[in-house]
Amino acid sequence: MGNICKGSNRAGPKYRLIVPNHTLEEHVKSPHHPNRNHRSNRIKTTKYSIITFLPKNLFEQFHRFANLYFLFVVALNWVPQVQAFGKEIAMIPIVFVLTVTAVKDAFEDFRRYKSDKKVNSSQCRVFCNTADKHDFHPKDWCDIHVGDIIHLSCNDIIPADIVLLKSSDEQGICHVETMNLDGETNLKQRQAVTGIDYENNDYKAWRFKYTVECEQPNAEIYKFNGYVKLSDREGDIAPLNQNNILLRGCIMRNTDYIEGLVVYAGHETKSMMNNRNPRYKRSKLERALNRDVIWCVIILLFLCFFCAAGSALWLGQYEDSTAIPFIPFESSEQFNPYFQAFIVFFTYIIIFQSVIPLPLYVSLEIIKILQIYFINQDLHLYYEPTDKRVECRALNITEDLGQVEYIFSDKTGTLTENQMEFKSCTIGGKNYPHVAEFDDDIQSETGSRYSLANVSRNSSEGTRKIGYQKAIMENLKLETEIQRELSSMCLRSVGSIDVSLSVASHKNQVQEFFLLMAICNTVVVSLHPHEDIMDNEGNIASSTNNLQVPSIAPKVNLNQNQSENQVPTEKYTKIPDNPPGKKLPPLNSDGSTPRNGKSNLLPPIQQNNLDRDKFPRYTQRLEYMPKISTPTGSVAGSIAGSSIRSDMSRTRYEAESPDELALVRAASTYNCCLKGRTANTVTVWLPGEGEVELKVLHVLSFDSTRKRMSVIVKHPLTKETILYTKGADSAVLSVLAKKYKEDEEFIKMRRNTEEHILAYAMQGLRTLCMAKKTISKADYEKWAKRHLEAESALDDREEKLLASACSIESELELLGATGIEDKLQEGVPETIHNLRMAGIKVWVLTGDKQETAIQIAYSSQLFNQDQQLIVVNADNKEATCDLMKHHLEEIMLEEKTPRETESSPPTKKKEYGLVIDGKTLAFALEKDMEKLFLVLAGKCNSVICCRSSPIQKGMVVHLAREELKVLTLAIGDGANDVAMIQMADVGIGISGQEGMQAVMASDFAIARFQFLERMLLVHGHWCYSRVARFSVFMFYKSLISTMVLFWFNLYSGYSGSTHIDSLFLMGHHVFFTAFPPIVNGIMDKDLVPETLLAFPTLYKVGPEGRTYTRLSFLIVFLDSIYQSVCVHFICYFGYFDGVGIWEFGTTMMVSLVLSILFHQAIETYRWMWPQWLTLILSFVVFWLFGIVIDSFFMTFDHPMTPYWVMQNTISKPIHACIVLVSVVAALLPRIIVRSVQMTVFPDEIMQAQYYEKLKEEEQEETAPNSRVASPDSGYENRKDSKDSGYDNKALDMKNDTQEENSLPEVAYRNGRVRHRQNSNQRTAEPQIAESAT
Repeated sequence: MGNICKGSNRAGPKYRLIVPNHTLEEHVKSPHHPNRNHRSNRIKTTKYSIITFLPKNLFEQFHRFANLYFLFVVALNWVPQVQAFGKEIAMIPIVFVLTVTAVKDAFEDFRRYKSDKKVNSSQCRVFCNTADKHDFHPKDWCDIHVGDIIHLSCNDIIPADIVLLKSSDEQGICHVETMNLDGETNLKQRQAVTGIDYENNDYKAWRFKYTVECEQPNAEIYKFNGYVKLSDREGDIAPLNQNNILLRGCIMRNTDYIEGLVVYAGHETKSMMNNRNPRYKRSKLERALNRDVIWCVIILLFLCFFCAAGSALWLGQYEDSTAIPFIPFESSEQFNPYFQAFIVFFTYIIIFQSVIPLPLYVSLEIIKILQIYFINQDLHLYYEPTDKRVECRALNITEDLGQVEYIFSDKTGTLTENQMEFKSCTIGGKNYPHVAEFDDDIQSETGSRYSLANVSRNSSEGTRKIGYQKAIMENLKLETEIQRELSSMCLRSVGSIDVSLSVASHKNQVQEFFLLMAICNTVVVSLHPHEDIMDNEGNIASSTNNLQVPSIAPKVNLNQNQSENQVPTEKYTKIPDNPPGKKLPPLNSDGSTPRNGKSNLLPPIQQNNLDRDKFPRYTQRLEYMPKISTPTGSVAGSIAGSSIRSDMSRTRYEAESPDELALVRAASTYNCCLKGRTANTVTVWLPGEGEVELKVLHVLSFDSTRKRMSVIVKHPLTKETILYTKGADSAVLSVLAKKYKEDEEFIKMRRNTEEHILAYAMQGLRTLCMAKKTISKADYEKWAKRHLEAESALDDREEKLLASACSIESELELLGATGIEDKLQEGVPETIHNLRMAGIKVWVLTGDKQETAIQIAYSSQLFNQDQQLIVVNADNKEATCDLMKHHLEEIMLEEKTPRETESSPPTKKKEYGLVIDGKTLAFALEKDMEKLFLVLAGKCNSVICCRSSPIQKGMVVHLAREELKVLTLAIGDGANDVAMIQMADVGIGISGQEGMQAVMASDFAIARFQFLERMLLVHGHWCYSRVARFSVFMFYKSLISTMVLFWFNLYSGYSGSTHIDSLFLMGHHVFFTAFPPIVNGIMDKDLVPETLLAFPTLYKVGPEGRTYTRLSFLIVFLDSIYQSVCVHFICYFGYFDGVGIWEFGTTMMVSLVLSILFHQAIETYRWMWPQWLTLILSFVVFWLFGIVIDSFFMTFDHPMTPYWVMQNTISKPIHACIVLVSVVAALLPRIIVRSVQMTVFPDEIMQAQYYEKLKEEEQEETAPNSRVASPDSGYENRKDSKDSGYDNKALDMKNDTQEENSLPEVAYRNGRVRHRQNSNQRTAEPQIAESAT
């Protein structure tokens, strides 16, 4: 994976000079200290302080157009000639919105402050050099400075970027876990600085007095250059590189303690420089809202121009303008009607300001935050084994979950478990199919430190139901022939044998193959807990607390002196032997765990109680296992019965990838065990010799370009230099020796291997190819020199290292290949099927082989047998273009061919599935061919892109999003999926086995792929429906309020006066009608989850945008005009005897508030108590507010006062009559339209609602009988779905769905027929009874 982001060095020197602080007497903050200009380790991620909060927050809020607009309106109201409302009253809406937003921002910043305080107050030991002693003192992280030497223990978090000076390991090795930094869960090795001569070769912190020069702080997390200046002589330096630095945020693992020099601290550390705020995303619905806000601005300008023109015409009717008594003029210039119209224009901007819904965006933020809260609380999205809930990281795109049209998914770890299990291998062209032992129902025990990467560390997380990794696969059927070949495996039989010696060397090929599986990896072996035994002065305490576990010990009495020899592992235990809360069984005298009913170990061969009838194949296999010689004596070759098995039961493997873990475990199962690893050696157990140690010369790590990794070792006996390589079959087969293309015997061997690889891929197995090479001494020395130069290069280091690795990885000898199973996650086929039923197109972008991907696609129901597969594989651009055009022409020809005649029924439309490999995809993504590729892919229901790189994944998502104009969702679990996750409209990360990088880059995080179905079909549908209907309602509320004021001005001479008190106008949107739509936007449900999951086609409402369309705003505008006409003119004509302006306005205000609240009630699908409560309280608050306010002389309007108007108005019968008639007249058309729509022209949602109603009626009638007759019917413990939405009717819905072909309209029609039949039966039963009597 590349760097998270690239940062450039700041201006100034290219390198910084660091002097150890303990070598200087003055404090680091003194003006003459050489480290004074470097940042301290205190971090601050807050945006505000107490002093800067108000000005800075207001500055940020006024970047929003709506806030600036309303600030402009408030400023206009302070102009005497323009003033429409009271100066104080006009400020209420903007002050309310700014206050709510400021409180939210303050709360979020306070959470950041508490997080910073917690981090800064963490402690570690820092070296202090005083006159009388040298020791380490605990200090807060915030008090650490560049130049300090710090001491860390196992499982400590690294507080700053430090250069490793000392490790408890004799080789100067330590291991760090970088998941918090780059999301990768593998342990990485780091090496202490070499080339420094300490006194007596004994490192002490106070003896390190050298200056360090390193590059300036930057964000390159995979690069570090510098050196330790040992003396003033030129060239007397110890170079520093990436392997010498430990980065802030990483965790110490598998090392007792380390000491290091701080080179970057605080915000200059690489992790802090990589901290970025997530990319701001605007939802599709929000973009539509912005479009309609522009229409609101246009309406506002039109109304203001219209009223200004009316004012000019009105005043122009007066011949003597000085005779107009109701307009104050202060000078003769203002007698001009057109100037007065100009003034009135701005007055009307103030009056009609509510046409732009100021509370819309603030209310939407509140709604989305609470929607996310309820999504997080959904227990159906909780995964208990890893204790993971859904995590919502983006707060502003919840409604996009309900409008997804394309899903781009990774395969490994997303659709599959990413828990690999060795299944088959081919060696020397001979296939060895391994079949699961014993019962087929035995679950694969692929749990491991890696497969439990997020949960198996020293916290209790993940220890709930999953056991820790064992080094041996106990349910693997061992091939007896391989066992025979490996039984004599020793140093003399490996390495020196040329694998080109035809078939006679097959035994040696098998041995080389398994040796490669054991050592060609970066697996870390953990044998016992790690303990820091260094005191504060840096001395190693002589302790008897070290747990000595011999590599092979047939008899180990751990009970003796147990109280004295127990290791304290409270803080430093690497991996517990058992999950918390469970006790280990007592050990036998031989150190092995006694077998019981719960033991997973295979029955030892020595025991006589082996049931040979139950395990005939196992018993037969033992007969072929010869005895082998070990350092502890002769024992049976059975892995279960040997002492190596007992020893390996205590071994824990920590792997960089699940593939490596599966290979090492398979080798261990065959008794070729990886025992330990250091920077320069690897220790393995060979069946015919015991424990041996190989010197590791180089490790060429895996990269996405080479697609292989290699290890170069030196044979202990022959001193030969041997290269072992494993990687993708295409990457290894392409660099084989020439004889595999020339010699018939080797051509046959390669062809057989390729056939076996293809067969593995057709079974859905992941394949890896194995090869080796013996390097001559001269060739190795030349290559090692070039490789050292590449490692030391400061410029283009990566390119030079790649070229160096490729030069040595050539002319390889083929050993064989492996097939590793990565099982589908539970529920994946059903999820993909339902998503496709919902109208969502699913694309899989994977780096796997084409055959493997196709097989997984069929098993996951991405492809089905009715689909016609289109495979596009080409070697050049022209062939790619021709292939795509050819397939596209065939599809279009098929579409034009008539598929139904008078004599034949209509046939189903033919479906297509597209498969394209990475090489061809690179051509297809070129600028002149991308549209052709999109057209072809658009004709297909499912698409698989194989062998695709991370960059190609991002390019495919970007192309579909920009060219097809569709809403895209990308889901993945690994760092290679980050590009497409960030490129998609909605990014979902799976907190699986490949770290947290995908989660950190995502908008939402889930634990399993199957949760995606509920996320989209239920929560996505709800969020879209709620936000869309809420937005429509907010536009309606703003428009009707504005139009009521507009109609009055037609009768007020366009003077800019109002008939409603400004307190009511300003409080109308903020208090009186604000909360019911918010509660509906959070809790209202059109359908229950069971219905939405049973009928996936209901999801199409969102992607097709049926709830909020381009006509929605027009319909709302026309409806607002009609309702405002009813409210205004019924009040106008109702008071035919005349009425005061405030009484007239009060009656109209009551009608307006009731019309809005009842309109909300009509649009509510499912009532809950918060909706009832807010609806009733809103009107009660408005009513009481009017009574209380009018009881005082409180007004900001001129020239009259509304004193006692409310009390006087509501006491008259005419008020109640006008309000009742106006509200009914305003809402009657909406009620009629909804009724006709529900009964005559129901849409899919209404049909499903009627179906739910019938189901509830049937359940109420049949519940008692069904509970007695069928306890599994799904009606037990039934809860009211209207309240919780999480009831348990899925089984019943599934049965009904199957009967009714999963079509809501069919269910609707069948339901109405059943309803009529039930009604007829109920009415006929009494007649039958009477006739019988």
